[in-house]
Amino acid sequence: MSLSSTGEQGARRRTLLIWGGIGALLLVAFGASVGAMARETYSPEAFVREYLDALARHDVDAALGMPGVVLTSSDEPGTGAAALLQADALGTLTDVSLVSDAQIAPDRYRLVFSYSLVGSDRHVTDGRSEFDVVRTGSSALVFPTWAFAKSPIASATITVAHAASFTAGAAEVETADPSAFHASGSYEVLVPGMYVLSHSGDFLGAKSIGMAATAPLSSISAIVDVQPKLALVNAVQDSVDTFLDACAAQTVLYPPGCPFGLAVDNRITSSPQWSIEQYPTVSIIAGQSSWVVPSSSGSAHVTVGERSLFDGSETTVDESVPFTVTFTLTIQPDGTVTFAQR
Repeated sequence: MSLSSTGEQGARRRTLLIWGGIGALLLVAFGASVGAMARETYSPEAFVREYLDALARHDVDAALGMPGVVLTSSDEPGTGAAALLQADALGTLTDVSLVSDAQIAPDRYRLVFSYSLVGSDRHVTDGRSEFDVVRTGSSALVFPTWAFAKSPIASATITVAHAASFTAGAAEVETADPSAFHASGSYEVLVPGMYVLSHSGDFLGAKSIGMAATAPLSSISAIVDVQPKLALVNAVQDSVDTFLDACAAQTVLYPPGCPFGLAVDNRITSSPQWSIEQYPTVSIIAGQSSWVVPSSSGSAHVTVGERSLFDGSETTVDESVPFTVTFTLTIQPDGTVTFAQR
């Protein structure tokens, strides 16, 4: 063998060794990058963070589209039992941080995240939620895929006292019976979430309450206590005063449908003239099935001439007639208030 051929073979071996080393380094780098990507993008933590990020930006569709998020209701988001599954109902999710990440079974992990939930009217709470995720396979033959083993959905029972609707955040929610005086329903909510419940109308309102959902598959509850506003009291007072004025305008001893009248034993010689001396002061309380104006006292005044059946003498009756009123109230869908005597 010549020296030249021996040198050529050595050069080829050195080249192969160099390229082999480069290839090995590339494989190691590729493996490291795949491992880093798997940890950062395809890990259980990354999966849960993707869901929490969707909640933080109020992207309900993205949150509901995560594998393992399962609803028990067939209602469309924003309607029926899914009425609170809409962006306007959600509070703010901030300060999300991983607390723990533990493998609890082959291909199954339990992660705990801490966070702050912020709603309107200064409703704030710090919380933690536990998420179980399970591996479902691989994508691109390399990267693991995940799903929630427990759907991050809770069931909220919301009772509305004295109304048939409520607000959740900026969302208006009608209960199943729009004419009900008391209503209660079960709604699905995303975990974690702060839902600030209230009622706001021209005549009725409720103090806002914060309802926090922090545990998947849990049951929570809240009561929205709706009460009359001063505007309703004033409107009813005006209506009662107008009603009594109409009664006083009638020139009969017993104005029909009115709470006062005058009994006389003699023959009247002039038309009775009524006026209201003191209007009853209206208050409003909740009854069993409607708003009620409880018994309140007032006073009417009447003048009427009469002739004695005994001796024919004529006199004028000039006296006060005390009375009481009590009503049931109904607020119509168009916002008008009607009342009826009890």
